[in-house]
Amino acid sequence: MRLEKQHSFTHGNSAYSAAFSAKSDRLATASLDNTVKLWSLPAGELLATLKGHGDGVCFVGYLADGRICTASMDRSIRLWPADGGNFTQTFTGHQGYITSAAVAQSGGLIASGGFDMTVRLWDAGSNQAVGELTGHTGNVQAVALSANGKLAASGGDDQTARIWNLETKSLVKTLAGHTRTVEGVAFSPDDRWLVSAGADGSLKLWTMTGDPLKSLDAPEDRYKSVTFSPDSRWLVGGAMSGELHIWNPATGELALSVPAHKNSIYGVTFNPDGTLLASSGYDRTIHVWSVMTE
Repeated sequence: MRLEKQHSFTHGNSAYSAAFSAKSDRLATASLDNTVKLWSLPAGELLATLKGHGDGVCFVGYLADGRICTASMDRSIRLWPADGGNFTQTFTGHQGYITSAAVAQSGGLIASGGFDMTVRLWDAGSNQAVGELTGHTGNVQAVALSANGKLAASGGDDQTARIWNLETKSLVKTLAGHTRTVEGVAFSPDDRWLVSAGADGSLKLWTMTGDPLKSLDAPEDRYKSVTFSPDSRWLVGGAMSGELHIWNPATGELALSVPAHKNSIYGVTFNPDGTLLASSGYDRTIHVWSVMTE
C-alpha cells in the first residue's frame, strides 16, 4: 500500500472526525471549534459550515439515506440535510460529554458513548431513543457498529472493550487485556474481526464473538483511532505521534508508517470504495490521501 496526499483542510480547533459521502463527492469534517464543514471532492472547495452545537463536535457520519449525523460534547446528537442546511433533529439523554459515535451502514441506527459510562442507541428513522447499554465502570471513549447490524462494540477508561448484542441489548463479552484506556474499536467490514486500541500502545485483534486472536506488531505509540479498509485487507491506526500505521490484519504485520500530522490523530476513515483515506488531527487539519495498492 502507498498513500499520496491529495487535500488538506483546516478548522479553528482540533479536528476529531471526518466522513465521506456515498459517492465520495463530499467530505464532512468535525472539530472542537463546534462546527462541521462540508467540502467538495475532488475540487476541495468549502461548501457549507454547519453551526448549532454548543461545544466541540467529536463525530460526523453519513446515514444510509444521505443525511449527516453529528455528535457533540454538548451531550447532543443532531441530524442535518445532506446539503448542509439547518439541523432537523436533536437527540439528548447522555448525562456527560459524548466522546464518540457510530452510524449503521444500513437503516438509521446510531450509537453514542460518553462520560456517563453508557452506550446509547438512537433510531434516525423514528427519531427515538431505542436502547441503553450499561456495564462499563469508566467513561466510554469509543463505539463501533458491525456491518451486519447485529453487534456494537465499545471501549473505555475501565481498560476493557465490550461486545453487545443489538437485538437483545445485552452484553456478549467483556474483552480484557489492555492495561490502560481503550481509545479505539472497529469491526472489519467482512464481519470477521474486531480490533481494540489501547492507551498502553497495544492493538488487539479479536473474533466477532470476543475470542482473542493476536496482538498486532505495533510501534511504541498510542492509538486514538482505528479503521479497516472496505475490503478488510488493511487496518489503519492513527497515533499520538501523528503517524498513520497500516497493518495487514490477516498476518498482524505492520505494512506502512506515514508521517501525517504534527501530533495526535483523532480520526481515520476510508471512502466507500477504499480509494481515499481521511485523517483528522489535533493540529486542526484533515488530510485526504489517495490509497494505492498493488
